[in-house]
Formats: sequence, C-alpha cells, structure tokens
Amino acid sequence: MLGDGGMTSCTPEFHGDPRDGAVQFMRELAAEHGCGVREIPQGSIVRVRFPFRSGYRNPITNILRRYSVWGLRCEEKKLPDIPFSRDFWIGCLSGLVDTDGCVRERVNTRGTVHGSVEFASVSPLLAAQVSDALLRLGVVNRVRVVQPRSGQERVINGYAVVTRKPLYHVEISRASALVRLAGLLTLRISYKASTLKRLADLVGHVAPARSEMHGYDESVALDRVKSVEPGGMRRVYDVTVSPSGLFLVNGLVVGAGGSSGRRML
Repeated sequence: MLGDGGMTSCTPEFHGDPRDGAVQFMRELAAEHGCGVREIPQGSIVRVRFPFRSGYRNPITNILRRYSVWGLRCEEKKLPDIPFSRDFWIGCLSGLVDTDGCVRERVNTRGTVHGSVEFASVSPLLAAQVSDALLRLGVVNRVRVVQPRSGQERVINGYAVVTRKPLYHVEISRASALVRLAGLLTLRISYKASTLKRLADLVGHVAPARSEMHGYDESVALDRVKSVEPGGMRRVYDVTVSPSGLFLVNGLVVGAGGSSGRRML
C-alpha cells in the first residue's frame, strides 16, 4: 500500500496488473480479513477496492492505522520511526520494488552486462527510509532527485499524466549489491523476479569495487543491530548538531534523532 495503494478515501484501494502477484496478494489479504474485492479495469491495470460491511471498521484500514500510514498522501508516505525487524524490512522492500520499483538489465557495446534495481517515490522521507534500510542490510545504494520538466506529459494506460513533483530514486547498481539484494528480496511480480535472478547470475563473478568500502573496515562497517530491547525509562535530553548530524559519544559516532528538547526513552 505504500507503493501503489490509495489510503486517502473511505475505502482502501490498490492499483496493479491483475495478472501479477501483487494484486493476487491483495486479493488474498482481503479474503483473509473478510473484505470484499471490487476490481475496476483501467487500461491494462485494475483499480482494486476493498469494501467492508457498513457500520464496521475496515480491517485493512485498521492494519494501515496500526502502522500510522492510513490517510497519508503520496508525497507524505513513510513508515513510523520505530525499530522494525530484519524480516519486516525485507518484506517491505520486496513489496516496494514490486509496486514502485524496476529491475533493469543493460548490455553495452562491448557486450558487458550491467543492471540496476530502482525504487522511485515522490516522498523524500520514504525514499530515505528505503535507502537506510538497504544500507542496514548491507546493500550499497544512492539516492538521486529527478526534477520535473515544465509541461512534461506522459500517457499511461490512455491517461495523460503531468509530473509536478520531484521524484526520489533509490538506485542499486553495483554488482556486489545486486547479488546481495537478489538473495534478500522475494518479489511477487514474475518478470521482475526473473530479471533480478538473471542479473545476479550474470554479474555474480564481478569483484567489489575498490572504492566501495574505501576507508572503512568491512568487519565494522557492515555490523548490524541484532536486537532492540526495552531498557527502562528516564528523562534524557536530545541535542541538535549540524551540518552532518553526527557527533562523538565515548568514542562512538552517533546521530541526533527526533526534535531538540526533552524526550522520554
């Protein structure tokens, strides 16, 4: 729903190709929670609505409220700033690549195969969260911003679409990162899954670039948090730093989180 879902009307919606796995997943989710499924053809895709009994709260809406995403517009989409499990992020990233991502395979004039996996969103916060989650999973990526051109218009399924907001692209293009990503994601869109698997097989022999971990000890740089446990509650004070947002505490590089002022942990 963070990808091709609609969460601002009374009834949750999803847009996708009826022949692919993402729409089928939403059909099964609706059936599991007792919601109806109404599919409205729009060119080669369908607009899928999930109505529920009148006078009762929609179970799918309740799930979205639980994650604080219900009611968010496209440019506002993001996940709450709470610790999620590794499995959650892998599932979330798989769904986002399925809906708002693409897998590309290219061959240059010398016959060398290159590829990339991209996720695009008009939400800068969601793009930043995706980039950060990938890094925590050991997948090197970069974020670039594509500004809209004035008067630029595209036709999608017979509908004229004018881009008015910048697009935030999260791009994975290094061979080692593609191989690692292929081992993590479980894509439901068949052609994306097969392309990513083929890419990983074709570029798997490529050694990591020397610049990829330049200046870092890989045994430390790729360390990951294994678990987060409650440690009690006491009054603490946050700090505001600039421009990088990083500072040293007892020899450790840490970052300031949240707004300045008092905060309870």
